[in-house]
Amino acid sequence: MDYSTFNLKNFFIKKDSTLPVLKYPLTQHTMEQYDITPDMLENVAITFSMVDAETGIYRIANVAGYLISNNNRPEYPDEVQFTLGYKFKLSQTSKSGRFLGEFVIDFLNPEYGCGKIKLPTQEKINIMISDSSTKTTVI
Repeated sequence: MDYSTFNLKNFFIKKDSTLPVLKYPLTQHTMEQYDITPDMLENVAITFSMVDAETGIYRIANVAGYLISNNNRPEYPDEVQFTLGYKFKLSQTSKSGRFLGEFVIDFLNPEYGCGKIKLPTQEKINIMISDSSTKTTVI
């Protein structure tokens, strides 16, 4: 797969679920476009936000996400080296509907002086929380 043109447009999760994890690839193209180097990613804060597409009300606002490093990249150089991730909590998927999400990378090392980058840059991630006929929680 050519990750330089990869664009995560839709993410689906069931109501009252915590899985799957939302993953957004930090492609080589994006890293080059914003002059991001791997050493810059050693000291960052990743946050995730999600807004209700219908009401504009935030369901999740600046909650900690995480950075996944693909250690197999030397063997598979075409693979994405870094991925942004977010694991939902049950309370965050309790309402079905369409939501829009985005990640923010906050570069904490003042040496790089580049501040923050919102991803995706063009459109937000379209998140669909659909009704489920099974309840996955155990009381």
